[in-house]
Amino acid sequence: MSVKHRVDSVKDLKKRKTLEELSAENEQLKIDKVTLAGQVTDLQLALCDVYEMMETNANSGA
Repeated sequence: MSVKHRVDSVKDLKKRKTLEELSAENEQLKIDKVTLAGQVTDLQLALCDVYEMMETNANSGA
């Protein structure tokens, strides 16, 4: 089995990011991580609400 390199998979060395660009990207990723963590928590709470509603409906119908 041989390894094949696609033309678009090889990075052009001239397109390397500067330290400033990497630092800015890192800061944005940290912000995005916090935002996504909050969204996951909100989703978990919403699923708990749905589960509680289903439990309430199942118990009231029995």
